[in-house]
Amino acid sequence: HEVTAFARAPEKITEKITAKIAANHPRLRILGGDLFNPQQMTAAIQGSDAVLSAFGPSTLASTHQRRNFGHTLVQSLRAAAVNRFLHVSTAFLFRDGGLLINLFANTLFRNVTVDSRDCETEMAQPDLAWTIVRPPKLSNHPPTGRIRILAGHLPKGGRAISRADVAAFMLQEAV
Repeated sequence: HEVTAFARAPEKITEKITAKIAANHPRLRILGGDLFNPQQMTAAIQGSDAVLSAFGPSTLASTHQRRNFGHTLVQSLRAAAVNRFLHVSTAFLFRDGGLLINLFANTLFRNVTVDSRDCETEMAQPDLAWTIVRPPKLSNHPPTGRIRILAGHLPKGGRAISRADVAAFMLQEAV
């Protein structure tokens, strides 16, 4: 794959990539930019087969950042003539996520839940081939290769998954 990483803080990516690793990945391009600027995003995704999004601000405050990002992404996808995208959302949006998820979704993470729902509404456009991934708690553990999927629902007992497994799933589905 040829990969373009378009990030608001590209130094966070480059800090994790040593010169040795970067030299072995000549098909990796890292761009910094404003994720809410349609022209910058369009330029970054131009010529791509698919876009994989992991945008998610870490605030619990009331915000429209997710929704606004979804709007910008859809504008940019259309302008760049890129049809396929995948986006990481949150398991808080599953209505049948269980007592704990529903409790957190309606209390501590209420603002995250509302903004994520609005983001998904912006993204779920009929002219685009979209997949929205709603993983439960994300961990930094190594990939297991054991991914359970249940369209529209959180699999029973689904409490955590590694970021690496989510990324592997998204790459597989992007084709």
